[in-house]
Amino acid sequence: MRWKAKYTKAEYSNKTTRLKRKYAFLPVYIAGDMIWLETYEVLQAYIVEEVSVILENSESLVFFQRASWIDLSKRIIE
Repeated sequence: MRWKAKYTKAEYSNKTTRLKRKYAFLPVYIAGDMIWLETYEVLQAYIVEEVSVILENSESLVFFQRASWIDLSKRIIE
């Protein structure tokens, strides 16, 4: 049974990991095997990077934080 729920934004901290299940619509290479039309799992880490930029009209540094999920490994679900 499913129904609409209120969306709440997830707050992830640096170096948080998750296991995400994906479906291979196209062929995917995993540990010496090519899989296609099967389910596999991806281990991902949430990495926050700090980037320093010098703005065009000033000589001061401005710092930005960029965060993204990085794929660490893949495994076939048996």
